Amino acid sequence: MAAPTVDLKNRRQAALLAWLVPGLGHYYQGRRGKALLYFLCILGLYFTGFWLGDGKIVYWRWVDPFKNYENFNMYYIAQFFVGLAALPPLIQGTLAHFNFPPILGGFMDPSTEVLNGLQFRLGRFYEVGSIYTAVAGLLNVFAIYDAYAGPAFSDDDEPAANPADESNAAAVPATELSNP
Repeated sequence: MAAPTVDLKNRRQAALLAWLVPGLGHYYQGRRGKALLYFLCILGLYFTGFWLGDGKIVYWRWVDPFKNYENFNMYYIAQFFVGLAALPPLIQGTLAHFNFPPILGGFMDPSTEVLNGLQFRLGRFYEVGSIYTAVAGLLNVFAIYDAYAGPAFSDDDEPAANPADESNAAAVPATELSNP
């Protein structure tokens, strides 16, 4: 594979920055257009879902999903990859697990009763918001990989035209090429 045409700088640092804030790793690499695209699309999708879920659908609880599936938030596994925007639930959940008082006023740490009320009150918007936030995290996984690995193709990857192929195409009459 040909060397990338983009200076990827420190790839691991770019990947970490891309996880912290979608697009930040690309900005660090000088790929400003891609940085803006990832930032707007991924965080736009995440915060739209967050808003649809009334700001309470991104949460984490340290529970065994096989024994306490009612309190396990499977969506958070994907939401985590949005980066800093999804870290407060992990912090809140960890504090609650070790019996420390919540910080941030319990922000992003809804009780089970609140969540059950949300499902009743918001209906489909609760699920749609959960899916939006999870998809935003999964999309950022691709952005993180792009910041680490660089562009998939470079200008040098285009195959050169083979002169033998051109001479064979010229030998075939045009009427034979157009008939299926």
